[in-house]
Amino acid sequence: MKRIVGLALAIFASCAIVSAQSVKHSHEGRFYLGAQLGPMLNINENHFSYKENGKPLGLITYQAGIVGGYDFNDIFGLRLSVSYAKNASACNTRNTSAHGFYPYTFSSVNAFVDAILDMHGLSDLASFFRIKLYGGMGLGHSFNMTDSGHPWQDVSDPNTVFGFRFGGIVEYNFSDHFGIYGDLCGEAYTDKYNGLMPSAEEQANDYEGYGGFPLDLRGLVSVGVLYRF
Repeated sequence: MKRIVGLALAIFASCAIVSAQSVKHSHEGRFYLGAQLGPMLNINENHFSYKENGKPLGLITYQAGIVGGYDFNDIFGLRLSVSYAKNASACNTRNTSAHGFYPYTFSSVNAFVDAILDMHGLSDLASFFRIKLYGGMGLGHSFNMTDSGHPWQDVSDPNTVFGFRFGGIVEYNFSDHFGIYGDLCGEAYTDKYNGLMPSAEEQANDYEGYGGFPLDLRGLVSVGVLYRF
């Protein structure tokens, strides 16, 4: 009897798998809306000073946003995202006599248009999971810079700069309309995003820790919910 029950369950499971694989859920020609939030890592001028002063976690802040997108077919789509974030940075510590720690925070509104490649659409397998890759271009508007306490270095406020990003999405759909997703993203902004940009004199003097990489970077991990119309 146990063998018969076991055989029946095995046949049922095999049929269910074959049935699931024979049906492909299409998102072609559909709009969706979503909301997401999560932690963020800030990498820009003088980020090393957080670790050197025993506060490496100060570089981790937060962000939240909304997204709206359209799937042209099961392979290609576009997405617009608008987010708000709290960011962290620091003024130069190595070109002052005190060599102090000069951290500051600022707010930002960030908007991107992303081109999305749905890897699920490249296969014939049906799945509630979808893996997507994307790249986008946009703008970052930074404002509300707090006072770093640096003796002479000024931080510009506000700033609007160009940005670009690349990322990946893992999406799970509970139904034809409702789903959840995780989003891993790396963003880069032109140098004045955090209010600092080396002057010609500062670059000529080659101040350690300041002249460096000409982009301000952010790494974002988000979880979100979406509704597909």
